[in-house]
Amino acid sequence: MAERATTRASARAALVIPTLNGGERFARCLEMWRAQEGVGELEICCPDSGSRDGTVDVIRKHNGRVLPIPSREFNHGDTRNRAVAVVRADYVFLSVQDAVPLDTRMAAELLAPLEADPGLAATFGRQVPLPDCHPVLEARIAGWAGGSEPVVQELGARRWDDLEPMERLGLIRYDHVIACMRRSVWERLRFEALSFGEDIGWAVRVIRPGGRIAFVPSAAVEHSHDRPAFEEARRIYCDHRNLKALVGLTTVPSHQQLKANVQAARQHYRALIDARDDVDEATRARWHEWAHALAGYENWAQYLGANFARRWWFTPVDRWLRRGI
Repeated sequence: MAERATTRASARAALVIPTLNGGERFARCLEMWRAQEGVGELEICCPDSGSRDGTVDVIRKHNGRVLPIPSREFNHGDTRNRAVAVVRADYVFLSVQDAVPLDTRMAAELLAPLEADPGLAATFGRQVPLPDCHPVLEARIAGWAGGSEPVVQELGARRWDDLEPMERLGLIRYDHVIACMRRSVWERLRFEALSFGEDIGWAVRVIRPGGRIAFVPSAAVEHSHDRPAFEEARRIYCDHRNLKALVGLTTVPSHQQLKANVQAARQHYRALIDARDDVDEATRARWHEWAHALAGYENWAQYLGANFARRWWFTPVDRWLRRGI
């Protein structure tokens, strides 16, 4: 059963963070959330999938509610639904255990547009990579969750079916690494039980009928990952599996394009790495090796994810590529 926190039932906003062995970084993350100013006392709920490293103690220390989720039942969409269902606040912050708020006004910045504009469904913030982040990943984070100007994403007078896939993608830019949603919208549009990409799946369902989502660059968290190149490509496979279904995006339509795409990617990544003058040669060499491998893996991942992921005969490979994501 879920543990009941002593937080006031009238909390203005709640925080949901799924956890599994979050370690010291999660402890730092919750400390920064508890230090947030301008949002009142947060109601915290953490659906936990069996942590054994003291993560549960950290949640309790910060007066949070632990919602046990057996690992076999974990699902990015449904797990968040179960957690949001037990909080009572009108606004719900959604984040992850390794995304650390950069300052004590981050939550207030993310919440303010929702309180000022009743027609806004959700907001999401900016991600700042860790200092040792690979240049390729740094560029990708900047493209998806970066920028210095606030943006309100909405169809307006346009029709979804008239838009190109990349235009649709720009409208559903939304990320649960750091976001805040209006609970009343979630009551109508709960997250789908997806193993990956529940955030952009939800964004499609908000935007297509005329809803609005805002990017708030003044609300920032420190967040990035250092994964092996093949593991990064598995996530790219999952991304493009989703994006084909959600917005009709196919970046690599045929296998004939793979060789040229890989070569172009390697050239681009080499330039990104060589432009950095703040690292030693050993680090630069390691970065080049990783990027060289990723360029090959990722183009195959995009090709397979968009073109074959949902074909019945590809099911065993699809399951293998998505396992544990």
